[in-house]
Amino acid sequence: MNLALDTPLPPGALCDDAAGVLAPAFAATRTLWWHGAEADMATDKTGAVTHWHPRSGEITMRPTKPNEGNGTLGFAGDLTGLQCRHGAQSGLFADRAIPGDAATATIAIRWYVAEGDEARTLFTLNTAVHAAEEGGGNYLFLSADASTLTSKDDANTVETSLPLPNSDAPRMAIVSLHAGRMALQLLGADRAEARSPTPILTGPASLFLGCRNQRPRLVKTLGGALILDAWLWPGRALLHSDTDEDRALLTALHRYRLWSEDAA
Repeated sequence: MNLALDTPLPPGALCDDAAGVLAPAFAATRTLWWHGAEADMATDKTGAVTHWHPRSGEITMRPTKPNEGNGTLGFAGDLTGLQCRHGAQSGLFADRAIPGDAATATIAIRWYVAEGDEARTLFTLNTAVHAAEEGGGNYLFLSADASTLTSKDDANTVETSLPLPNSDAPRMAIVSLHAGRMALQLLGADRAEARSPTPILTGPASLFLGCRNQRPRLVKTLGGALILDAWLWPGRALLHSDTDEDRALLTALHRYRLWSEDAA
């Protein structure tokens, strides 16, 4: 039986390589994207990830100092990514991923967690690591327990959360900052916003995956997520923008979620 459609299909609708189809769109907008393909993740002989090369952009992720081989190349069915160990510093970071001002930025992440485990800290956008000499700075993190997705900053100026439905499937979330505004969206589900009277982050920032900083403490914040993809858009607040280019990027993320889940 043949199936015929008389309407145009979006790029990639008949393709099982969602990442390959979307890569040019992300590259054209200077997106930083770390994709959990085995070819993009260099490992040592133990399987520990030593470098996560970007699919788009030029910043390579490297292990944090306390991560002594805990972050490994992980698999779950057809899924591949950075496997974090519950209670162990397994993080990677992109040093000065935002070299200018982190007041406006968007971070997206796609992850999977096995039944009975928790993702806990998924990512952190951290300006404090660059303001330590002046004693200032702040950081914003996204974390997930068994039922709730939470985005908040270390200075306790903003916090918002969303219910996290039980699902044995990858999840994908976006956080946007625009001065004192923060928006959080779980793709395919809810959205929430919060406001601060002052900019939440200022100055240069590093992006951390699976942890909050370079320190070995905060063990209770470290979970067992398999981090599949991470994106960063410095200077773009996708969830606060109505420009055609920013709306197109959001549409691309929604399509990527649908295509990649179908392929998996």
